[in-house]
Amino acid sequence: MSSTNLHYETEELFRGIGEVVVQFQQVEHWVADVLASLLQLKHEADTHRVTAAMSYGQKVDLMCDLYPERCNERWPIVNIKVTRNALKAAEEFRNAVVHSFWYVGGTETEWMRTKANLRSKSQLKVSTGSANIGALKEGADCLRVVKDWYLGESEKVVVATGRLKILTQELGNAQDKKHHPGL
Repeated sequence: MSSTNLHYETEELFRGIGEVVVQFQQVEHWVADVLASLLQLKHEADTHRVTAAMSYGQKVDLMCDLYPERCNERWPIVNIKVTRNALKAAEEFRNAVVHSFWYVGGTETEWMRTKANLRSKSQLKVSTGSANIGALKEGADCLRVVKDWYLGESEKVVVATGRLKILTQELGNAQDKKHHPGL
């Protein structure tokens, strides 16, 4: 790859990762904001307290548990199962992006992505492949839709959730390698 193309690809990769990070932060902020409202916390700083005090998963679980009984009657009706699924998929996609190692390498001197995972029994799973900038951009677009879950547009959220799950798999399936202890 020419240095001009590598420079352009670098800018696009950084922009894509940045968009994913910012969109997910906005998703998390809205979850915390709605949760603060459900808990009847009144001060503006309460959203930040909720964000700082709880993990994302804890916020999602508590918000989804409280929403059906405590939501304001002026709020749109949302499908909690769809919402929980979308918010969890958003976190999985974000984690696949931010917990990866991005580097220039490969046979054509291109941007690469490596993600290691120890979740399976005594096996290290490492996924390595070319960086998929298109998946980052599409994922950021899907996060924009998921961010607006509270508008009650479940059909759009379902479609975005499905795409996020596929994109997360695509990122993770790049040249999977399993490493066994002692090899």
